[in-house]
Amino acid sequence: MAAPWWAVAAPVHRQQALVTRLVHLPDGSWWMYGAWARWYRWHPADGRWFPCFPPRSVQVRRSAQTARPGLNPPAIPVEILPSGPDFAYDYGPPLAVAGRPVSGALLYRLRSVIAEAAAAPPLDYPLGWSHFLHGTPSTVAATWSAMLWCAAVPVFDPDPEKGGRAGLLNLWEPYLSRPLDGRGRLRWVMPPLLRTIIALYAERMRAGRPDAAGHIVRCMVMTAQALRDDPRFKVRAQALLSIAEPLQANPALDHRALPYGDEAVEREWMSRCPPGLGATLFFDAAPGQRFQMAMYDLADALVPMCGDPEGPDFIEPRHAAVALLAADLAGHRPDLAQQIGTWLDPELRGLLTDVLERPEHELRRLWPAEGGMPGDFRPADAEIALRAMSAAAAVDLAWCRLAHETPIPPEGFAVPDAFAAALTGPTTAERPRPEDDGEDDRETEEPDRKTQGSG
Repeated sequence: MAAPWWAVAAPVHRQQALVTRLVHLPDGSWWMYGAWARWYRWHPADGRWFPCFPPRSVQVRRSAQTARPGLNPPAIPVEILPSGPDFAYDYGPPLAVAGRPVSGALLYRLRSVIAEAAAAPPLDYPLGWSHFLHGTPSTVAATWSAMLWCAAVPVFDPDPEKGGRAGLLNLWEPYLSRPLDGRGRLRWVMPPLLRTIIALYAERMRAGRPDAAGHIVRCMVMTAQALRDDPRFKVRAQALLSIAEPLQANPALDHRALPYGDEAVEREWMSRCPPGLGATLFFDAAPGQRFQMAMYDLADALVPMCGDPEGPDFIEPRHAAVALLAADLAGHRPDLAQQIGTWLDPELRGLLTDVLERPEHELRRLWPAEGGMPGDFRPADAEIALRAMSAAAAVDLAWCRLAHETPIPPEGFAVPDAFAAALTGPTTAERPRPEDDGEDDRETEEPDRKTQGSG
């Protein structure tokens, strides 16, 4: 992997210091805990480092050795060295906007933001997107795009009246040219790229309307502010605020980049993102790394279903993650397996091919059957199901983005849909908070005092 844009040159002494922390296994692989709080694996088959969920097998762990004389560890590339800030921020597990409705206070704030955006004169805010009805101002598209960009996993509950009130997506339905697809248990929406949002702003700037461009930025900022209290939006909302809010204080920040096109403006926007939130930009700037991180998160989410590491039926979580990736590829685009597999380490790359090509492969028993997960790989509770569903959906969105924006099938993907079947109520991690009960949960005309001013 070539050093990406976010890599910071590390002094040689840091690389040398970390050599002593490398771990060697009998299969010839080396492991290191590095950037973005992830384990990385080097395999002699191709001599590259890949993010890879660590083995949990007790036997494998006991066979590990630290670097010592006689073992020649591989060079550590700069891009996987921990830079400091990437450990300082807890991203938490990726969570889809499903399993529990958003709070009434959040819906109230968003409804107010959308109403203000919709009041903008369409002639002053032209919009050429076929996704919206003719006459919709670009300010509304800015709120929609900002909401989807801020979502950790933009996969939603399909029921528009879940919890007795309108769902999140329904706030934008009056402006959409066609209803959102939702044939399965979930609604899938491919998140927009940051450059798509930037184009709305940059077009007004080039048209000599900095006032209109400023209002578009204001709509993005207000949307992110309304979403940031929900853990499913928090991290990416903070990243968008760090990028867009400075424009409100200094509208001239991007003037030098405007003549060179939207890509130049995008680089300016990305440069304002704090290093600790840099991983939020992988989907836009580094889709391969985004896919790798999503696979890592999926393996982590599958740990509770993989059994006792000392038991006879134990499955390595990273192997289970590859099996589920193969299931969704087989049902939609198996021809993309080779292209996507280049971003996996040699072991997992070969495993992906084997699972797809051999109908008798033992890991196929983990594939969904009859709309649900198989009995021995079924989540024990709704919390585990939500984490697994969200992580599996994030993997599918990541490889669709990686494979030249492959469209999402209308019915969604089989694996997240099967995990969604186990979402029977609020999860432990997402139980209603006190401010979500009572009047606030019924969408009263005014948010309670606790939520005032938070948007």
